[in-house]
Amino acid sequence: MASHIVGYPRMGPKRELKFALESFWDGKSSAEDLQKVSADLRSSIWKQMSQAGIKYIPSNTFSYYDQVLDTTAMLGAVPPRYNWNGGEIGFDVYFSMARGNASVPAMEMTKWFDTNYHFIVPELGPDVKFSYASHKAVTEYKEAKGLGVETVPVLIGPVSYLLLSKPAKGVAKTFSLLSLLPKILPIYKEVISELKAAGASWIQFDEPLLVMDLDSHKLHAFSEAYAELESTLSGLNVLVETYFADVPAEAFQTLTSLKGVTAYGFDLVRGTKTLELIKSGFPAGKYLFAGVVDGRNIWANDLAASLSVLRGLEGVVGKDKLVVSTSCSLLHTAVDLVNENKLDDEIKSWLAFAAQKVVEVNALAKALAGQKDEGFFSANAAAQASRKSSPRVTNERVQKAAAALKGSDHRRATNVSARLDAQQKKLNLPILPTTTIGSFPQTIELRRVRREYKAKKISEEEYVASIKEEINKVVKLQEELDIDVLVHGEPERNDMVEYFGEQLSGFAFTANGWVQSYGSRCVKPPIIYGDVSRPKAMTVFWSSLAQSMTARPMKGMLTGPVTILNWSFVRNDQPRYINENWFTIG
Repeated sequence: MASHIVGYPRMGPKRELKFALESFWDGKSSAEDLQKVSADLRSSIWKQMSQAGIKYIPSNTFSYYDQVLDTTAMLGAVPPRYNWNGGEIGFDVYFSMARGNASVPAMEMTKWFDTNYHFIVPELGPDVKFSYASHKAVTEYKEAKGLGVETVPVLIGPVSYLLLSKPAKGVAKTFSLLSLLPKILPIYKEVISELKAAGASWIQFDEPLLVMDLDSHKLHAFSEAYAELESTLSGLNVLVETYFADVPAEAFQTLTSLKGVTAYGFDLVRGTKTLELIKSGFPAGKYLFAGVVDGRNIWANDLAASLSVLRGLEGVVGKDKLVVSTSCSLLHTAVDLVNENKLDDEIKSWLAFAAQKVVEVNALAKALAGQKDEGFFSANAAAQASRKSSPRVTNERVQKAAAALKGSDHRRATNVSARLDAQQKKLNLPILPTTTIGSFPQTIELRRVRREYKAKKISEEEYVASIKEEINKVVKLQEELDIDVLVHGEPERNDMVEYFGEQLSGFAFTANGWVQSYGSRCVKPPIIYGDVSRPKAMTVFWSSLAQSMTARPMKGMLTGPVTILNWSFVRNDQPRYINENWFTIG
């Protein structure tokens, strides 16, 4: 039984790529230094997967900034403002598109579906002169092969690439991006031909747009594209990978009818309805890459449950056509649990970061092949049982309060006009009052104070005095500027989510659980492992202190509950709407 990983984190277990990128951007290291760190990371990832027993190992999922930008570079779709004159795209043009430079702005960045990762949006129009301008996919395939690791090169599929793009400035918003399909397919053919010549036997096209509700014109574009690529793909095994949601029935029919395609990958964690489509009509003789290990969260897989699903699928597609996979790229989870020294053993036993998920995928594949590791499965079952029964997970007071919630609890008791009248009587604000969002810039000195207080190098009295001094400066500045509603500047807060999570029960925090947000920017999402409650007041001390410094209204600043949920690794043992109920409980 075979195993597959859709993609893997690029930053490194201790953010090695982040620091190498920022050093290069600051002019402190050379391009060769950056390339060396990157090559070492790629080598380590490929060897790790190979040693774990993964059969279908991805290549070209590494990126210096973003995989969609890599595709833009591959197609030579460089906006004119970057003054690219052709040839292989180098770091100067590539990073100018990503980050801008002294004379021109960066390309737009937006969220990658409903994840917290952000991609660089291609800017396209009828006058774009596409050309094969980055050989990265072929270079990295050869690089892995030179290390003795056979990989599956991964490309953003041509239709998803176009549908993720936007009309360039000056191009009508009604411009059909799909009209560019005949212009980009010749470049895809060049890339495919070079990969075949280099010895590739498989190729993976990521077409995540297939999970969206697409009209018949857009669905037809997939059929058109792969029919055009069919002859070039001849001799290759071709995987079309989808993720993040169910594939709608019409899209499923389109996907499984594509010419030249050997295998289909589905997210069976978030795409539970897709499972029924597979069971009711999967094409004979094709491979199913079953994404049963969650690439979006950090919880250990319920191996027994996944094995049951996989055995059911064996009867549908055949034992030799079923491949165990992740639900999506592991880019969206932390890298390696082995680097965690802040988490206690019980909570760690409930978790699996990217490195551990690779092991889970292979363990499931071996179990299907009759080589089940009984010890590994037993330890997993014990951890699952521990999590279900742990008193740290279930808080009776929270459970009772959540159960008592009524629909009316989500609505204000007074109407808007009554509230506005009361506010105006109390605050006496002008028609258009001025205020700011909340946080002021955090200086190096301020970060040093917080760091030293956390390390117990300064006393609580010294810490409070330093923060108080900073708040006083912020208040005085706003009064001088004649701001109507003031803020305290939030100097005591390290991160808008972590600050609150650290004061709530049911949250855990990692030392190295970093996840890429964009470029070199990484975030360290809190882990919500249990019922959430507030043991004590979180903001009253600082807000009261700030209010005492002025006669003007002082806003209390809270990160909203939906933001906290979306920027955290949330529980997977209950529906998301239940996770959202905790904030209604006082």
